[in-house]
Amino acid sequence: MFINAPTISQTAALKCWDDVTISELEGHVQKYRTSRGIILHELSKISDIDPDNIAPADGGFYVYVDLGEENISSGFGSVAMCKALLEEEFVAFTPGVDFEDPSGSLGDRRFRISYAGGVETAKTAMDRFNRFWPTWLQRVKSSRS
Repeated sequence: MFINAPTISQTAALKCWDDVTISELEGHVQKYRTSRGIILHELSKISDIDPDNIAPADGGFYVYVDLGEENISSGFGSVAMCKALLEEEFVAFTPGVDFEDPSGSLGDRRFRISYAGGVETAKTAMDRFNRFWPTWLQRVKSSRS
């Protein structure tokens, strides 16, 4: 019978707090911070996405964005946008319906961008999204006609 954590677990836990491990973790935090900054900066350049529709990226590894009522139409919400972005630009964003109550209607207005993939991945993804976005808006506008 054991009345405390096994010695091997205690030794492993102590390794988490040594200088080499802390340095490694801080390096990852900096990469996430840089990737998040790239995504937020690139989103801020898109005038059709209201900055108030971008959730504060204070935790986790993603930015959550609401397209806004003006940037969607029937059949042209976040699910369709994410599908088209993946097929045309090879960039995977996740539609909000995967994270919200399926009985609600806002999930198809929202999407999520992960920044856990690294700095270069974030740069490439946002370059491709910025190239894709005007063509997507044109489709939304055309669908309303």
